[in-house]
Amino acid sequence: MKRIEFAPAARAELDEAVDFYENDYPGRGLRFYAAVERAARGAAATPHAGTAYPGVAVRLAVRRRIVRGFPFALAYRDLGEVLRIEAVAHGKRRPGYFRRRIR
Repeated sequence: MKRIEFAPAARAELDEAVDFYENDYPGRGLRFYAAVERAARGAAATPHAGTAYPGVAVRLAVRRRIVRGFPFALAYRDLGEVLRIEAVAHGKRRPGYFRRRIR
Protein backbone atom coordinates (compact mmCIF):
# COMPACT_ATOMS: atom_id res chain seq x y z
CA MET A 1 0.00 0.00 0.00
CA LYS A 2 1.13 3.54 -0.72
CA ARG A 3 2.29 5.93 1.97
CA ILE A 4 -0.41 8.50 2.79
CA GLU A 5 0.58 12.15 3.05
CA PHE A 6 -1.72 15.06 3.88
CA ALA A 7 -0.97 18.45 2.36
CA PRO A 8 -0.63 21.01 5.19
CA ALA A 9 -3.91 22.70 4.18
CA ALA A 10 -5.71 19.33 4.09
CA ARG A 11 -4.39 18.49 7.56
CA ALA A 12 -5.69 21.84 8.81
CA GLU A 13 -9.11 21.12 7.25
CA LEU A 14 -9.19 17.72 8.91
CA ASP A 15 -8.27 19.16 12.31
CA GLU A 16 -10.88 21.90 12.00
CA ALA A 17 -13.64 19.44 11.07
CA VAL A 18 -12.66 17.05 13.89
CA ASP A 19 -12.82 19.94 16.37
CA PHE A 20 -16.20 21.05 15.01
CA TYR A 21 -17.71 17.56 15.25
CA GLU A 22 -16.21 16.93 18.68
CA ASN A 23 -17.61 20.21 20.02
CA ASP A 24 -20.99 19.42 18.47
CA TYR A 25 -21.22 16.02 20.11
CA PRO A 26 -18.40 14.33 22.09
CA GLY A 27 -17.11 11.29 20.22
CA ARG A 28 -18.35 12.43 16.82
CA GLY A 29 -15.00 14.07 16.03
CA LEU A 30 -13.18 10.82 16.71
CA ARG A 31 -15.64 8.94 14.49
CA PHE A 32 -15.08 11.48 11.72
CA TYR A 33 -11.30 11.12 12.04
CA ALA A 34 -11.60 7.32 11.86
CA ALA A 35 -13.84 7.60 8.78
CA VAL A 36 -11.26 9.85 7.08
CA GLU A 37 -8.50 7.38 7.91
CA ARG A 38 -10.54 4.50 6.43
CA ALA A 39 -11.22 6.51 3.28
CA ALA A 40 -7.53 7.42 2.96
CA ARG A 41 -6.43 3.79 3.41
CA GLY A 42 -8.99 2.68 0.83
CA ALA A 43 -7.74 5.28 -1.62
CA ALA A 44 -4.14 4.23 -0.99
CA ALA A 45 -5.01 0.57 -1.61
CA THR A 46 -6.89 1.28 -4.86
CA PRO A 47 -6.00 4.81 -5.97
CA HIS A 48 -7.48 4.55 -9.46
CA ALA A 49 -10.86 3.41 -8.14
CA GLY A 50 -11.68 6.97 -7.13
CA THR A 51 -13.53 9.11 -9.63
CA ALA A 52 -12.04 12.24 -11.15
CA TYR A 53 -12.88 15.18 -8.89
CA PRO A 54 -15.72 17.16 -10.50
CA GLY A 55 -14.79 20.68 -11.52
CA VAL A 56 -11.04 20.06 -11.37
CA ALA A 57 -8.98 19.98 -14.57
CA VAL A 58 -8.24 16.42 -15.67
CA ARG A 59 -4.56 17.31 -16.17
CA LEU A 60 -4.24 17.77 -12.37
CA ALA A 61 -5.19 14.08 -11.89
CA VAL A 62 -7.18 14.72 -8.71
CA ARG A 63 -9.51 11.95 -7.65
CA ARG A 64 -12.27 11.83 -5.06
CA ARG A 65 -13.01 9.37 -2.28
CA ILE A 66 -16.18 9.84 -0.24
CA VAL A 67 -15.88 9.81 3.55
CA ARG A 68 -18.67 7.42 4.56
CA GLY A 69 -21.16 8.74 7.07
CA PHE A 70 -20.12 12.39 6.70
CA PRO A 71 -20.66 15.07 4.02
CA PHE A 72 -16.96 15.13 3.12
CA ALA A 73 -14.70 13.77 0.40
CA LEU A 74 -10.96 13.41 0.10
CA ALA A 75 -9.36 15.05 -2.91
CA TYR A 76 -6.18 13.10 -3.60
CA ARG A 77 -3.47 12.48 -6.15
CA ASP A 78 -1.48 9.34 -6.82
CA LEU A 79 2.18 10.40 -6.83
CA GLY A 80 3.75 6.97 -7.29
CA GLU A 81 4.89 5.80 -3.85
CA VAL A 82 2.75 8.42 -2.12
CA LEU A 83 -0.96 9.13 -2.04
CA ARG A 84 -1.24 12.84 -1.32
CA ILE A 85 -4.48 14.11 0.21
CA GLU A 86 -4.90 17.61 -1.21
CA ALA A 87 -8.15 18.50 0.57
CA VAL A 88 -10.64 17.22 3.11
CA ALA A 89 -13.53 18.92 1.35
CA HIS A 90 -17.07 19.42 2.55
CA GLY A 91 -19.47 18.22 -0.12
CA LYS A 92 -21.77 21.25 0.03
CA ARG A 93 -19.36 24.14 0.53
CA ARG A 94 -17.27 25.89 -2.11
CA PRO A 95 -16.87 23.08 -4.65
CA GLY A 96 -13.37 22.85 -6.11
CA TYR A 97 -11.98 25.63 -3.87
CA PHE A 98 -8.71 23.74 -3.40
CA ARG A 99 -7.79 23.81 -7.12
CA ARG A 100 -5.68 26.93 -6.73
CA ARG A 101 -3.35 25.26 -4.24
CA ILE A 102 -2.52 22.25 -6.45
CA ARG A 103 0.49 22.60 -8.69
